[in-house]
Amino acid sequence: MTTTITAEEIPGTIDGIRMASQALYTPGLGEKELARDIESVLTYQILNQPRSQQKIIGPSEIGTDCEHCLAAKLAGWEQSEKGIAWAPTIGTAVHALFEEFFHRNQLRIIGQNPDQPVSMEAHRYWWEQKTMVGKIGDQEIWGSTDLIDLTVGATVDWKLVGKSVLDNYRRKGPTPQYRVQAHLYAKGWNDAGVKVDHVSIAFLPRTTIKFSDRYWWSEPYNEQIAVDALAKANQIHTNLKALEAISVEVRDNWISSLPRADHCRDCERFQQDWTPNAKPQVTNGVDMTLPTK
Repeated sequence: MTTTITAEEIPGTIDGIRMASQALYTPGLGEKELARDIESVLTYQILNQPRSQQKIIGPSEIGTDCEHCLAAKLAGWEQSEKGIAWAPTIGTAVHALFEEFFHRNQLRIIGQNPDQPVSMEAHRYWWEQKTMVGKIGDQEIWGSTDLIDLTVGATVDWKLVGKSVLDNYRRKGPTPQYRVQAHLYAKGWNDAGVKVDHVSIAFLPRTTIKFSDRYWWSEPYNEQIAVDALAKANQIHTNLKALEAISVEVRDNWISSLPRADHCRDCERFQQDWTPNAKPQVTNGVDMTLPTK
């Protein structure tokens, strides 16, 4: 007979575990049920993380060099993952761990002089703080900065990548998309009155065992990089609204005709885009090629 108990009745002790065991243990189950049910929990949580549910374009996407994907995102096209997004999940886990590390560091500084007023040094680092980087149309664009160093006046973005990608960044620097993202965050903080002079990305090894394999990239903040990226996104947004006034079909055909970046991994996530190699669309004899810059 199964006993029903509430969460409030289960103390956080061995006695509580014993009570739960007596209520839940089911004879006859084994490895099949073990793997199935645990993987079900993991799959559901991965697919339903807040970042997976994000609908509005964020700073990390505005700098893409794929005009097709930028327009599709701005139009609100549905995106789908092929399978479980495991690499991003590992990145999310590392972000959460680093948040804990910097929180512990703050508590350590405060704890050194518990009877004294809190030193401003304890507030040097701020993590996962949101800032508004600009607008696309009437929509405010907000993003969460991984880390801000108020002493240096810098933002930091954590990127967990494989060895070949890390080696490429070490040779050539970050992609335009990552670079734009960094400058957008800096723009947001400067607009809010927080002095940021430097942007940086810490590329961390995902597939090697040595932390020393990391690569640290940084450059002075350049507001124009952020402004230009927002201007391009706003131009595409304006085009989308004008075409949508004709019809959604015309808008979507235009999106499908836009140039795609080489090796773009996001194009295939827009399943409704049925013409991956489309030429500029012509509707009622009118060429629908519009400026995107």
